[in-house]
Amino acid sequence: MTMKNEEDAMRRDLRRTFLMPAMLALLAFVAAPLFGATALAADATLYELTENMKLVGKDSPRRRATSELMGTANAGTPLCPMPVGAPPCTINATGSDNISLVTGLGKFGGTFTVVVQGDNLVDSPEFVIAKGKFSGKMDFSPAVLVNVPLGTVVGKMVLAGGGGTVPFTGTFRLPFVFGDSPPLYLIDPAAFTVVPVEANEYALGYPTVRFEINF
Repeated sequence: MTMKNEEDAMRRDLRRTFLMPAMLALLAFVAAPLFGATALAADATLYELTENMKLVGKDSPRRRATSELMGTANAGTPLCPMPVGAPPCTINATGSDNISLVTGLGKFGGTFTVVVQGDNLVDSPEFVIAKGKFSGKMDFSPAVLVNVPLGTVVGKMVLAGGGGTVPFTGTFRLPFVFGDSPPLYLIDPAAFTVVPVEANEYALGYPTVRFEINF
C-alpha cells in the first residue's frame, strides 16, 4: 500500500469513527419524540419472510405491500392457547399494509394461523390449533420521514370460533447497517441501543424485518 493509500484509509477510518456517534445521535434526536423507548419483552415475535410491494398514486403517493410472516408466541398468550410453561406456538401470518409516503401513517390487516408440531418433528410445525384475523393502524413515520428503521402499530385480532377480540401493540424493527457493520436492529433510539441480527433471524440469507407483539 502506498503512502497516499494509507493516508486515504486513515481518513476513512477517522470519518467512520467520528461520524458513527453523530449519526446515532441524530437518530435519537429525531426518533425519540416520534417513537420512545420500547424495552418490553415481546409476547410474540414474527419475521417477514417475503414481501411484495408497489407504489401507487402521484399527488399523494402510497406504499402498498403484502408479506408472509412466521414466528413464535409465548404459551399462555392470546396467540398460543397452551398452558404457561409449555413450548411456544408457531405463528404463520399473511399481512397487507397501505402506508402514506407523505405522512408515514397507514392501515394494516391480515390473517394468522397458530400451529404446533404434528406428524413430522423435524420440519417446521404444521398442526393447526387456532386461526384468526387482525387489523389496525400503523405509524411508520420514523422510517418514511426521517429514515429511522422503526415503525409501530396499534390493532386488534379476532380469534375464530368465538375466541373474542384482543387488542395489541407492535413494533417493527427494520434491519440496517452502518458502514461495514453487520445487519443491526435499532432497539431504543434514545439510548443508542442496537443489536445484531442473529443467525436465526435470516431467511435464505436475507436479514428479516422483526415484528414484536405485546398484549
